[in-house]
Amino acid sequence: MNYYPLTKDQREWKDRTAEIAKHEIGPRAAGYDSNAEFPQESLNALRDAGLWSMRVPKKYGGLGLDLVTTCLIVEEISKKCPSTAMCYKMHLEAVEAISQIPTNYQLKRYIEPLLKGDVFAAAPGGEPGGKTGDDWTPVPQTVTTLPRVEGGLHIDHVRKSYVTSAGHATHYIMFCRVEGGRTEGPPELLMFKNDEVEWETVGKWNGLGMRGNSSVPMIFNGIVPEENLVGIELEDKSIPVMTKYMSPCLILTYGAAYLGIASGAFEIACIEGNRRFPSGGRRLDNPINMRRMAEMSAQIEAARGLLHIAADMADSGRTASVLPLLQAKVLCSEVGVRVTSDLMTMFGGTAFAGRLPFERYFRDARAGLVMGQANDSAYGTIGTLLFPPE
Repeated sequence: MNYYPLTKDQREWKDRTAEIAKHEIGPRAAGYDSNAEFPQESLNALRDAGLWSMRVPKKYGGLGLDLVTTCLIVEEISKKCPSTAMCYKMHLEAVEAISQIPTNYQLKRYIEPLLKGDVFAAAPGGEPGGKTGDDWTPVPQTVTTLPRVEGGLHIDHVRKSYVTSAGHATHYIMFCRVEGGRTEGPPELLMFKNDEVEWETVGKWNGLGMRGNSSVPMIFNGIVPEENLVGIELEDKSIPVMTKYMSPCLILTYGAAYLGIASGAFEIACIEGNRRFPSGGRRLDNPINMRRMAEMSAQIEAARGLLHIAADMADSGRTASVLPLLQAKVLCSEVGVRVTSDLMTMFGGTAFAGRLPFERYFRDARAGLVMGQANDSAYGTIGTLLFPPE
C-alpha cells in the first residue's frame, strides 16, 4: 500500500524499478550475501536504466527526479536486495551535492561522465584517529584537515574506516577539512577519480549483514586539485555545502533502504504465511501471527508516510531543518529491525535455517541502527532540535 498521494510519474518510476528489482536484482541477492560478493551486475542494471544519474538536474541533462521518487526507487531495490540498495544509495549521496552545484570544470569532469554511466561513486566515512574512533558517521570530529600544497590539497595516507563499494567505485567524495577553512560544523566535500590518487583497501568485508557491500577501510594518498572541492565557487558560504546540498538525500535514502527491508520481508511473509501446510492449516490461522502481521503493516505504513512527507518537505523547501528527516530515518530503520525480528519468531526454525530469506533481512536491518548518524546520536540531535538549550 501507499497512502501518500503519488504523482503519475512517481508511480511509473516505482513500478519500473520494481520490475528491474524483480528480474535483475532479486535473483542474485542470496548469492551476493552468501559469497560476500559485490553486486556489480545488479548495479549495472540500474545504470542501464539511467538511474545512476537520476538526481542530476534537467538543466545539466539529467532526469532531475525528486526526493520522493528517489525514496520510492531505493525502497523497491532494497525489497529485493538490501546490499544493492545500500551501494546504490551511497552512490546517490556521494554525487548529490556536486550534481546540484557543479562548476564548469566539475560539469565536464564529473557530471557529463556521470550522465554516460561512467561514474559510480562512494562516500568514505569515519577515521580511526577521530574523537569517536572507527565511527561510521562523518561527524566533524572524525575528518582530517588537508594542507594546501603546490598542485592542490594533500591527502597524506588518510584512512577512512568504512567505505561502501570500496575498491569498486570509480570516484570518491571525501569528507575533510581544508587548511585555513572552516574548523567546526559539517566537513567539506572533495571529489576525485580513483586514478587521481593512490589507494588501497584494508582486509575483507565480513559484516553481520549487508555482506555484498565491500565496506572495508581504505587508505588514500595523493594530491588533488582544489577545483575538486564541491561548492568552491558558491558566493554564500555561510551554510555548509553538506548541510544544504547533501544531507536531505543522505538521510532520507537511509530511511528508504531500511524501509525496503521491512516491506520486502513483509511481502514475502504475506505469501508464505498464507501458504497451506499438508494438514491444510496456515501460519496465519494462529491469531498471534495474525496480530503480528497486522502490527507490522501499520508500522510499515506509518514509517513510509513519514518518509514521504519528509521527502516532500525537502523537495518543496518547506523545511531547512533536519528534524523531519532524522525522525523518518530512525523510524524506518527501527521498523526494519522490528519487522524482521518478528518474522524470525513467526517463521521459527524455517527462518532460522535459512529456508526463507528472513534471516538475511534480519541481519541487514541491524545496520540501520548504527549507520548514517546512528540512531542513538540521531535521537540526541532530535532532542536538541525539539528542546534547544536556553
